[in-house]
Amino acid sequence: MTASDPTEQLAQRNRLAAALRKLRMAADLSTHELATRMGLSQSKVSRLENAKKVPSRSELEAWVEAAGATAQDLAELLELADRALTELTTWREVVHGGHVRNQQAVADLETTAATIHTFHPVIIPGLLQTAEYARQVFLSGDFPTRPGPTDVAAVVAARVERQAILYDQGKRFEFVTTEAALRQRFGPVEATLAQLDRITSIATLPNISVGIIPLNAEVTTWRYHGFVIYDDRSDDQDPLVVVTTLSGSIEVTDPDYVAAYREAFSRLEQAAVFESAARALIAQIGTELR
Repeated sequence: MTASDPTEQLAQRNRLAAALRKLRMAADLSTHELATRMGLSQSKVSRLENAKKVPSRSELEAWVEAAGATAQDLAELLELADRALTELTTWREVVHGGHVRNQQAVADLETTAATIHTFHPVIIPGLLQTAEYARQVFLSGDFPTRPGPTDVAAVVAARVERQAILYDQGKRFEFVTTEAALRQRFGPVEATLAQLDRITSIATLPNISVGIIPLNAEVTTWRYHGFVIYDDRSDDQDPLVVVTTLSGSIEVTDPDYVAAYREAFSRLEQAAVFESAARALIAQIGTELR
């Protein structure tokens, strides 16, 4: 399912909320009675019925059981929830809207989270990139289906401007990347060396951790594409995962999937080296490049 239009995604949330309310009323239950049966607070039931929150699969199953509904009702609710919880924005849409505007949209999203966990297996995360590294990344087009921007200087400036948020001590940033990503060159050796120096420098900030997974490390979790977890969000917003794919980026808010990404990130951190060990690995790569 793709719902690139935020208005359509909101409409899907409203349809799900209406379906939940319909099942409760068909069972002749008040919100308080249903909440009691489900083991939830009445306020939580009210928020679900008013599209303030999207229920998890387990909550939908409990709702159906409490209301005495059918397996078919559950299947329909799960389909509605999937549409409400997942939004795909294709790279074609990003290009159409403008790469600079996309960078600004990501910056707006970053301001909503107090904790941001970022993983990428083959590229340095954007918040850690030097201007030259970012320029080479955009010139490469990232993927065959994602052409580079026509105004490279403007989009690079927008990405670099985003990085000011790293110095906000009220936020926590946790990065994990791989030794392969550090060795993967975008541009000349000098640009790669400058990029390695920047990672070493940024990692000294007290609110930032940078982990590197060595090539010979045993990794016991899924790690095949990049993702960012936006946690502790303002205004009671749900945690959000943004996943990078070949065709675009996917926004996920399903609590079960968010939990799965948190678990994956935790295991990736366990495979990574940090602080002095990370600095030593970066220095070794730099020496070999020189």
